[in-house]
Amino acid sequence: MPFEQPQAIRTIFFDAGFTLLRPYPSTPEICQQVCQRLNLHVHIDVVRDRMTDAEDYFYRQARLNRHTWASEQAIHEFWIGYYMNILRPFIEEHDEARLYQLSEAITREFEEHTSWQVYADVVPTLEALKKHDYTLGVISDWGIGLGPILRKHHLTRYFDFLLVSAVTRHAKPSPHLFDLALQRANAVADYTVHIGDSYIHDVLGARTAGMLPVLLDRQQRLSPESVDCQLVHSLTELLNLLEIPADAGSSS
Repeated sequence: MPFEQPQAIRTIFFDAGFTLLRPYPSTPEICQQVCQRLNLHVHIDVVRDRMTDAEDYFYRQARLNRHTWASEQAIHEFWIGYYMNILRPFIEEHDEARLYQLSEAITREFEEHTSWQVYADVVPTLEALKKHDYTLGVISDWGIGLGPILRKHHLTRYFDFLLVSAVTRHAKPSPHLFDLALQRANAVADYTVHIGDSYIHDVLGARTAGMLPVLLDRQQRLSPESVDCQLVHSLTELLNLLEIPADAGSSS
């Protein structure tokens, strides 16, 4: 169902990870490729088997330190710890130096734009929005490397600004980060949309700042009845909420 006053909305903010970009070809495959380059040969299936535990580690550590994403150094150390957790079963006991070497190399690999792929619906959606003169921005819990990644994927031309938590020193769902975005865009919260894949970080953060939140569920795990906000399964559906034709970004 479209927004109540879609024509009044003029500003749209996007999350980055799993909204605009995804790991390419995948996190397990990148881990395996880096390990092979450094002479640790592990089968892709055993790396994939570690991902459930890795996800638990991610959320456990995020709960323990909510300020991780507000510091470049803390973000770097977080990801090294994350990959150390994945690789530990494959490394000889007590060889922490080797484990750290591999994990830091993987962390560095994810700073390369080649480790990220733009979702197929991103450019058509951004083209349509720019054609209709929306102000667009990115709000992300990320390090300073996000800017070069977006630039090398030719996405920065669509956005009026980029805010990353490591630079602003505020991380989602802090309203300070969203308020800063409103200031940058010279926008009114009531007529601003923020879309992202995390209910806690994107929906609650945007709502606290007075914005209209949209939850992006690319895996189609949720139904509209299960959430208290606008729910879409692709960025194209965002155009429907705004009552913009899906082909609005195509050239005539």
